[in-house]
Amino acid sequence: MEKTRFKIYSLLLVKNEADVIAASLTDACRWSDKIIVIDNGSTDGTWEIVQQLAESYPQIIPWLRYEGAFHIGLRAKAFRAFRHEMNKDCWWNVRLDADEFYPGDVRAFLAKVPKRYRTVKKESTDYVLTREDLEQHTFTGDFEKDKPFITHALPERRRERRFMRHSALLCWLERWRYPHPWGRVYDKPIPVEHYQYRSPEQMAQRFAVRRQAKADGCGSFSHEQGQSWRDYLLTNKQLEEKYLLDHLEDAFAKSDNVLYQRRNTIKIIGDDIAVKSFHQPRFPNSLIYGTLRDSKAKRSYLYAQRLGDLTPEPLAYSEHRRCGLLRDSYYACRRSDLPLTWRFVARYPDLPDRDKIAYAIGVFMARMHALGAYALDFSGGNILVDEDGNRVQIVDVNRMRWYKSIGLRLGCRQTERLHLNPQDCQHLAQGYADTRGYDATECLRLIMKHHLPL
Repeated sequence: MEKTRFKIYSLLLVKNEADVIAASLTDACRWSDKIIVIDNGSTDGTWEIVQQLAESYPQIIPWLRYEGAFHIGLRAKAFRAFRHEMNKDCWWNVRLDADEFYPGDVRAFLAKVPKRYRTVKKESTDYVLTREDLEQHTFTGDFEKDKPFITHALPERRRERRFMRHSALLCWLERWRYPHPWGRVYDKPIPVEHYQYRSPEQMAQRFAVRRQAKADGCGSFSHEQGQSWRDYLLTNKQLEEKYLLDHLEDAFAKSDNVLYQRRNTIKIIGDDIAVKSFHQPRFPNSLIYGTLRDSKAKRSYLYAQRLGDLTPEPLAYSEHRRCGLLRDSYYACRRSDLPLTWRFVARYPDLPDRDKIAYAIGVFMARMHALGAYALDFSGGNILVDEDGNRVQIVDVNRMRWYKSIGLRLGCRQTERLHLNPQDCQHLAQGYADTRGYDATECLRLIMKHHLPL
């Protein structure tokens, strides 16, 4: 397909984008034959800027000023109005956003897409502002002036349908986000630079506009979960952690800070992220974990979320499969600040506050069982405690059973992999009984049956 033989029509929906609209429109004019603009009730001069630019750039069509509530089908109106101008070799950019810039030659890219493919996705670099950015720079609200200070980007690269080859079969109803049918998707995405956050004022306005659109039942922005625009500000450290968690395998391989190494390996990456690499399963377990059952890494992440503060904060998991077989899997959590394990405490009968620690483990068991969680690896090395017995956590949580309720007998059996002396049993049983409202004597009798003696 020759570059000059096809047209690209871009559908742009804007609202209050005065800080960036001139830059994005002039950039899109490099490769768009027409940019059909719908303004959804801007109050900051966006529509006036579009009209002024249209006088200099014939590609820009200020087509519709729509004052009603936002809904996902607004671009469908423009699609239906201009579709008669297209032919089978032309392309629709079904969603041009005012905060996105295509750094390469869009026309050359699309010219190389084989005709059997009908849709091209974009792969965006999503730029963000950090709290340190706002402390170090004064943002003017003029994108061209502020752009040099917008240097941080999220590690993940989001893909989303953008370009569709024109076809007489394409249908776009106003309740649809895209026209259908979109056909085969090209395996190579087109890169986009996405400046969704540009200044404190813009972020606050963006948040207010989207919150109102959601309240109006627009059918979009479900991913916007913040309670304030400040919720979208990260610190430089959080951004660095996001990168590490998004590249767990590489970060793990590069780390020399080994915390534990036997069948599985635990390393520290960054400042305080513990990453566990699970031993590669053999067949048929590699097939079972690859298709029929959640991997140990995924179970660790999901179970840790259910356990809350009873285990270190879960951060991410990663799985790598080949031909349906699980190869490598990683689980990342915040490194616990608790300095001791029960295994260490059990070795020292005269350790100060040992009785308080044993009591705290009983309370911990009770809290865990109240959630319906029964840990199959409840052993001394997996129970972390502090020196004075105020806090307890469990690690290695991929093997848990979940019950609607855990009774006294099953609950006391939880200690069967713990090494305890009689005094430990007494204090642990008291903590468990006090928390769950059981008889301490009966708890002690059952725990004495199941624990491992020192």
